Amino acid sequence: MLVLKKVFKILFSIILMGIFSYSVYLLQNLGFLANKYAFILVGIAFIILLLIIIGIFKIKNLIIKIILYFIAIIGIIVMIITNHYLNSTISFIDNFGKIKDNYDYYYVIALKKSDYKKINDLEGKVIGKTESLNEEAQSKIKINYESKTYENASSLYTSLLNDDIDAIFVSDVEEYLLEEENEDNFIKKVKVIYTIKIKKNTEKKEITDLSKPFTLFISGIDTAGKISKVSRSDVNIVVTVNPKTNQILLTTIPRDYYVQLYGTTGLKDKLTHAGIYGIDMSINTIEDLLDTKIDYYVRVNFDTVVHLVNEIGGIQIYSDQNLNFCNIQKGYNTVDGACALSFARERHSYSTGDRHRGENQEEVIKAIVNKVQKSNVLLTKYNQILKNLEDDFETNVSNDTIKEIIKIQMKEMPKWIVKSYNLIGSDSRGYTYSGGKQLLYVMEPDITTVTRAKEIIKEIYDGKTFEEIGVE
Repeated sequence: MLVLKKVFKILFSIILMGIFSYSVYLLQNLGFLANKYAFILVGIAFIILLLIIIGIFKIKNLIIKIILYFIAIIGIIVMIITNHYLNSTISFIDNFGKIKDNYDYYYVIALKKSDYKKINDLEGKVIGKTESLNEEAQSKIKINYESKTYENASSLYTSLLNDDIDAIFVSDVEEYLLEEENEDNFIKKVKVIYTIKIKKNTEKKEITDLSKPFTLFISGIDTAGKISKVSRSDVNIVVTVNPKTNQILLTTIPRDYYVQLYGTTGLKDKLTHAGIYGIDMSINTIEDLLDTKIDYYVRVNFDTVVHLVNEIGGIQIYSDQNLNFCNIQKGYNTVDGACALSFARERHSYSTGDRHRGENQEEVIKAIVNKVQKSNVLLTKYNQILKNLEDDFETNVSNDTIKEIIKIQMKEMPKWIVKSYNLIGSDSRGYTYSGGKQLLYVMEPDITTVTRAKEIIKEIYDGKTFEEIGVE
């Protein structure tokens, strides 16, 4: 009997210290132990557990021994729950850093009224394409056909409608533009008879030196569902971070800003249309506009905002006027995910239109940060938040970079100061690179605000504070 009791005590002690050691391992993995106060707390916890184990072996008083076992069991339960959350965090970060499979899609499209149902039906037929069509995609077509080249997707589609060609071969970007240009008519008149997907070469960016200023681009696409879908970039926020001064600048650029898309000549285009051609086009175009280097990006969509706000139990946003949706009144309003998204997208209710929408987007970001910081939401819904966000964004930030940021935050616990600067412009109309012959609403940039944004970002990189720069 005595031997069994001793064996039980040894096994219980091993389990207790094993779970504790695993907790310490997870905390160290996350960088939590880099904080000296956290390290002290873990040290105190270790001493308490050690005293409990010694007490279990040495103390003869049954009541005290029962109390020690009770405390130890509570500790085990707490550590198991904590480890569950820590594992969720580590898993999230690891997935955050993984390169998700991302593809470019290409379609062979025929008229719905035609008899063509599969790619083999186009043997010996005429297929139209644009000059820029990917050569690798073209090599995937294993039938003999006559190829006819057109300058752009619009003339390609016109030729299809006129029965000059039997089918068209387009990229997902060209298909999106045709759908936008022709609205419902395109979907009603055509059918996809063959699809090709080619994996994109996506690279994650490793940490360089997070003690120096860096820039992150937030691209918000105007769609729900898969984050990889071709879409316009309606939200364009350049986040400039100075870790030494603990200051963050949000530079918002209106979606309709009339700019030269990177690598193009001739017609300018709306900045939002850069997103159609991919995140790199948006980044390169903004780098040219602001004369700055963008290190990282995060691409989000409608689902990101809705899911996040709902998971944290809603947010409190400030509106400077009454709005005719979601019962939003002038002042502070508590809203759910759908209303937060509507608030962030609204522009028609304001005299300054897209500029005010940018301010609302910043308000939503700040409201989310405030809710997370000032409530117990991370404790109560931590796991659900991570799980729901996992597929709601796309980024080039590596998990090593994220872990390093967490370590710095845990070690120093800095209080970040967030300020914003909005580019403005004037209403105009113009032809665009992606819109062809359509005359569209555009916003002519106010060069003074563009120049000022360049100056502020440069001064942040030079180590100056908001007070020194004059940003309020």
